[in-house]
Amino acid sequence: MTRGRVLLWGTIAAYCLIGMEIIIMISPFALYFYSVYGPLLDLLALSPSTSWTTEFFLPHMVFPADPLILFFSYLQVLLVVGLLFFFTAAIPLYYGRFRGKGVVQVSFYKKIRHPQYFFLAVSGFGLLLYWPRFIILIMYVTMLFVYYLLARNEEWRMQQEAPEAYAHYMATTPMFLPGEPGGRLFAALFGWLRPKWVGILGLYLLSLCLAVVLAMGLRAYTVSTIQQVRVAEMTLVPVFPRQDAVVRELYQRALADPSVQRQLARRPDVNLGYLMPGDFFLMALVTDADRRFSDDMIQRFPEILEWHQYKFRGGLGKFFRIFYNFVSTWGTVPTNYDIERFVFVAVRDRSGRAVAPGRLFAMGLNRTPALIVDLDARTHAVLHVVKTSESNKWGRMPMPTF
Repeated sequence: MTRGRVLLWGTIAAYCLIGMEIIIMISPFALYFYSVYGPLLDLLALSPSTSWTTEFFLPHMVFPADPLILFFSYLQVLLVVGLLFFFTAAIPLYYGRFRGKGVVQVSFYKKIRHPQYFFLAVSGFGLLLYWPRFIILIMYVTMLFVYYLLARNEEWRMQQEAPEAYAHYMATTPMFLPGEPGGRLFAALFGWLRPKWVGILGLYLLSLCLAVVLAMGLRAYTVSTIQQVRVAEMTLVPVFPRQDAVVRELYQRALADPSVQRQLARRPDVNLGYLMPGDFFLMALVTDADRRFSDDMIQRFPEILEWHQYKFRGGLGKFFRIFYNFVSTWGTVPTNYDIERFVFVAVRDRSGRAVAPGRLFAMGLNRTPALIVDLDARTHAVLHVVKTSESNKWGRMPMPTF
């Protein structure tokens, strides 16, 4: 294998590793995965010049009721749709190659020359929207250009194998999209550069910059859509839309408890409070405390407790059985409010100073969970006051903050 091929496949492997973070982190392999990937995130988070790459540019933990954000969330289905079409496109290709039919020009290959790379790009875009770290965006743009280089390499080999047939196929069939918009853009901006790889590098750098700038804009828009309720120096963020008056009332009920008062008095740097159901499924992104399931939920779905108690034991069979039972409840059991939970967080800059309310979701800040307060959803009585270990389920690794 040539150095170029090693580089290309190495880039693909790196993208897949980073892009699979969200899938692996919910499995028994999470501890092993983060032992490799975690140090990279920690290293990037150390420097102000690179810490932005670990941040998210679209919401993952908070659910704003905004049409544009909802539109992007619906597009996450492209992850599955792209993969399905990718495998569908493989059928005529490998069938034709197996039967020795030469250049395959049926099904998707009748419309574009590289449907599998196109559908991988579609699936990768869905993955990017599902787990929108800036570092995954950078790798995604890189992968688009890697697909182009791999496609060109395959076309060179096909021209050696079937010169006349493939030359005609290339002349009559677009590469990825009808009308070849990518080729037209390249010709207009960098077509005059020689050798050609210099122009491709220029287009890659321009695409990367534009993608990051657009993502920065989306991040700013996302932050502007997050519901933030100010009470004195505290900013309260409900993960699901709630009325401001309800959020304030719950906070005042929590604050009236002497235990809560004492704990918050010891942490004057606490300036952000997330309000969520006690059984919120993304709680591990903020704190390593256990979720609080209602008695009704435990009685109806005991595998939920089994999963949380034994998710790193019992082998793959046990894991997949529990995971199947858990996934089967999605869409049928709404997140309930039997328990209202506040997770109070200290948001500080790199010098250790508390951040002003308007900058709580700025990039490059240190966020430390400090206190958990559980209230009865009906009576609003304080049930539990828990001092956290000041980390999430994966230590101090950068995780979604909105």
